[in-house]
Amino acid sequence: MRRRVLHQAAVTAVCLAAVAQAQAQHVISIADVVERVMHGVVNVRTQDKPHSAKGEDSAREIPAEKKSPLALDPFFKLFVAPAEVLGQPQPRSRGSGFFFQSSSFVVTNYHVVSSAETIEVVPANQQWGLPAKLVGFNKQADLALLKLDRPWSRAKVPKFGSSEKARIGEPVFAIGNPFGFGHTVTSGLLSAKGRTIGEGPYDDFLQTDAAINPGNSGGPLFNIRGEVIGINTALLSDARGISFAIPTDVAKPLLETLRRPAGLAKMSWLGINLTNLGSRRDSEGALGIKIQNVFSGSPAEKAGLAAGDIVVAANGQRVLDVSDFHGLMNKTRPGQKIQLKVFRRDKTDQVDLVAGKLPREFMTEKNKSIHY
Repeated sequence: MRRRVLHQAAVTAVCLAAVAQAQAQHVISIADVVERVMHGVVNVRTQDKPHSAKGEDSAREIPAEKKSPLALDPFFKLFVAPAEVLGQPQPRSRGSGFFFQSSSFVVTNYHVVSSAETIEVVPANQQWGLPAKLVGFNKQADLALLKLDRPWSRAKVPKFGSSEKARIGEPVFAIGNPFGFGHTVTSGLLSAKGRTIGEGPYDDFLQTDAAINPGNSGGPLFNIRGEVIGINTALLSDARGISFAIPTDVAKPLLETLRRPAGLAKMSWLGINLTNLGSRRDSEGALGIKIQNVFSGSPAEKAGLAAGDIVVAANGQRVLDVSDFHGLMNKTRPGQKIQLKVFRRDKTDQVDLVAGKLPREFMTEKNKSIHY
């Protein structure tokens, strides 16, 4: 009897050891994932235009009046690799990027290439650059799409994951070129979602504590499965472990629009400037977002919208602040109909309008207004 018990115990121990070994073999190693996606990430090098307004060590600062409570005394900066740290010949490393949908297109931040005269992308483990051109950009979302003169045959195009389904606290990692050093991997957690940092109509960022530094700008933020869930874009200048990425659910439709035309994006446009009322109701008691200005000849003017109107709902969804409205516009294409509920003159009216194409002048560096 005792021998049988000992035999059963031995069999059980062997089975448990086999199960443990099988489970260990299925544990995801971040090294395996990094190895799989590394060749989808590139270094972006530029030679800037003479007398460019932005130097290589500069960064776009968020004006004091636009800071969110998160900013406190420090200010937010979009980041590129500073020239005095790099000390290398032109073109210099400016940021990071990754292949998008094919081996010909590369995504990066607009501020990385906004003043570039020439652009090169450098794949992983390569010392030389591949010539590229800026074929589309969205300045307000800080996105740019580059196209290589020739496809890179060894490119591994990363898959996009859902930033909406990403969970706070899940592991993430970034690959980029901090301070011009070649492909560098850092890891951390997804710290928060839906962060507002005062950056205009696409103000809906992922926050991470993965180490992000100047030169990471435009690079991908991956989940543990190797899917891109964000595009690293901004950091809090005087903090540690606080940086921000554009969610893929915001970026992907914009990038797909950028890829189709040659040149500036054919974005949807209504022709209105908006401002939050916050928790305050306007003088007439409505709670929503206020139209500050309506552009002449715009779809909004044609539909009868006017300055002072309060938008309280869009396509059947309640609108409490501008970030709610930008989610609608992000999914809207030129030619699509939009139904607004507008509070004016002590009553609520329904206004139907058709989105137009964003005029070219609103995509230029000189025009800094935030509008839809």
